[in-house]
Amino acid sequence: MLMLHYNEGVMNHLKSIHASASFALAETCCGYLLNKQFSAIASQTIPLLRSSCVKYKKRLEETMYANAAFKGTNEQLILEQLYKNRKVFINIESRLYDAQHNLAMIGDFEWYITLSKDAIFSERIV
Repeated sequence: MLMLHYNEGVMNHLKSIHASASFALAETCCGYLLNKQFSAIASQTIPLLRSSCVKYKKRLEETMYANAAFKGTNEQLILEQLYKNRKVFINIESRLYDAQHNLAMIGDFEWYITLSKDAIFSERIV
């Protein structure tokens, strides 16, 4: 779980956390999930955000928390597709909350991940 402290630097004209700051936290949380789950091969991959769709549910005037999870897949399936095709599309859902666990934003992020040209695997991690 990542967090974004409520402060003047992330406020909008309504004194709540700006939508762009919320989006950045959600997208960063997805990248953190990818790096954490695939740290052994992270240096051999190129992840790119392909598309996103977010829905804001509540304005926040306090610290915001984020988490992310894979949608419709798991680490094993992702690795199998990546090794077989040298690329994979992954859907990740990110959710933003306040300290009381009230949902503030939901985001669906589609990632395109490809193996770098020099990716060499001494053993498969599948």
